[in-house]
Amino acid sequence: MTWGGPPVLVVADCEGSDEILRDLRRHGLLGELVSTGAEAMSRYEEFQLVLVDLDLEDFDGLTLCREMRKVSDIPMIGFTSSEMNRILALEGGCDDCIDKPYSSREFMARISALLRRSRVSSSSALAFGELSIHPTTREVRVGDRSVKATRKEFELLHLLASHSDSLFSRAELLRRVWQFNVVQDEVTPLASRTIDTHVSSLRKKLGAPDWIVTVRGVGFRFNDPDASHESH
Repeated sequence: MTWGGPPVLVVADCEGSDEILRDLRRHGLLGELVSTGAEAMSRYEEFQLVLVDLDLEDFDGLTLCREMRKVSDIPMIGFTSSEMNRILALEGGCDDCIDKPYSSREFMARISALLRRSRVSSSSALAFGELSIHPTTREVRVGDRSVKATRKEFELLHLLASHSDSLFSRAELLRRVWQFNVVQDEVTPLASRTIDTHVSSLRKKLGAPDWIVTVRGVGFRFNDPDASHESH
């Protein structure tokens, strides 16, 4: 049988990987298994998506995610039974994290959604004064300076800038950027800190805090400082 979909690297133990590989095959994706972090780091460039079991005893999946994200923008999904591991994985560079046990349908829906996002939903560049955001290349520039944003930082900035007249609650950001299924009352301190960390990092990388405004007790919105100055 020939698969036409993107190749997927599965980092898991042999015993728990059969169902994952079967699900991938059923949906036309070719999954290949490795069982160590070293193998994953040496081979990830051959693939378009990485799935990592974060609950293995033989190696630290969280460390693998962090190390891989340092050198690559490849889409990554972790799966775990630990809420703490889920948050740490998202902070460490995973694009999504699936709770165990998970349904085959949800598993494949998450994979499909991430692959769609990685192809970038819009090719139109956004420009606000010196700041430009290029979805096709996932590039952010301030004047002549290139800003090295992580995948999640880019998605957060692009979402806010694409809806510059909108105010986003923490719960909505968690749903749309981190794929958390939460309402405002369910946002945990750890999840809230994840947002704050990314916003703080973006502000530093952009070189000014004014691009992203915190509305205390409500959420965040994008702000064009040049437009704000012109209006006064």
